[in-house]
Amino acid sequence: MIPALLAYGLAVLLVGVFAARRASRSPDAFLLGDRSFGLLATWAALTSTTIGGSTTLVLAALVASRGLPGAWLDLSGALGLLALGIFLARRIRETGEVTLAAVVGRFYGERVRRVAATLVVLAEVVWFALLAQATETVVTALTDWDGTTVLVATAALFIAYTSLGGQRAVVRTDLLQLGLMVAGIVGVALPLALASLARTGWPRELLSFPVGARFGWADAGALLVLVGLPHAVGSDVWAKLLSARDAATARRAALGAAAAKLVFGAAVVVIALAGVGLGLGGAAQSLFPATVRELAGPLLSPLLLVALVATMQSSADSVLLSAAAATSHDLLGGAPARTSRLLVVFYGVLGLLVALGMRDVLETFRLGYTIFASGLILPTLVAFVPGLALKPRYAAAAMLVGGAGAVLARIWGQGPDPVLVGTALNALVLLPGLSRRPGGGPGLSRGR
Repeated sequence: MIPALLAYGLAVLLVGVFAARRASRSPDAFLLGDRSFGLLATWAALTSTTIGGSTTLVLAALVASRGLPGAWLDLSGALGLLALGIFLARRIRETGEVTLAAVVGRFYGERVRRVAATLVVLAEVVWFALLAQATETVVTALTDWDGTTVLVATAALFIAYTSLGGQRAVVRTDLLQLGLMVAGIVGVALPLALASLARTGWPRELLSFPVGARFGWADAGALLVLVGLPHAVGSDVWAKLLSARDAATARRAALGAAAAKLVFGAAVVVIALAGVGLGLGGAAQSLFPATVRELAGPLLSPLLLVALVATMQSSADSVLLSAAAATSHDLLGGAPARTSRLLVVFYGVLGLLVALGMRDVLETFRLGYTIFASGLILPTLVAFVPGLALKPRYAAAAMLVGGAGAVLARIWGQGPDPVLVGTALNALVLLPGLSRRPGGGPGLSRGR
């Protein structure tokens, strides 16, 4: 186990070291890799970014507890990517901006841009905490190592190569990580899970779809908002599109990532069902790595451990870079690359502290998505709707009220799903500010 992890850690760290010089040339070089990435690199980066703790640990736990309808978590993300590719990706890349908040600012102005950037930073820090926790869960499920030590050490690795090489290091490691994910999860763990289910039988009580006794249409709708919309409007996702060589590349990469997400999600669902068939107990968030360990045995466990760590890391680096970009480009007005490097370290440490404080993968997952989905998405989508205009003050108010309302609803812990509450509040605030745009063109055609 140790040699495999050390070799992997050294490989990704070297990628950061070798990319450091080119990343230092300018803010665009650090944050976007000079917009130089072709279809393969952009697709791999986008696919790796959107397959992390939610598509593995959280999906497996949901399927085990709610049945096959829990697959709506992955299906929602794939539908969000599909919508991104069909309707938004080309137009996002054509803006030539650096961040999601900067795209928003083209329509609503600088004040709303700063509000959006602040919400992006908050959400990304929580998402980094989620992915650090997910990595700890994976490693401790497959080894007898101390959880806190694993959490700190792996978070330090994520921070180190991201701060060194920026987007260029992130995309290059994404290619390595995606290869490991395909080999480990789809190539090895999935066939083993199918063979196990052939012996134990499929757990019939979990196989109803699209809804079941423990998962209704309201739950599916909540996941479409909570997970689907952030895949269509996500700061780390948009960063990959804005780093693409051109608009056509961005569009094709988003469509390809939607298909890849379905493949990985289906593999995780089968592995989760195999774990249930084997009667594995313990914490819900540990089901996926525990099943992989049981299926793989001592010979294949090192490969699968590295593949699972790569899965978490492929998202963790992207959210760190997005938080740094939102701060340096949108809140500080275009800081140099060295400032972005320091911000990666700062937000990584902050996310690590959140991870140490919360210690619950499922709750961290819900909090991160809640802040983002309820605050940013509706006002951002309105900017792309032809013929509609939204007054900037209503956009800012909708972001703040929606995000705060969802967080308060989650703290209260009663009533409808907090993300639905926050999204409803967001819509109620922005509706009075809507009007017809003269000429009927899209808002993003306007300059800042």
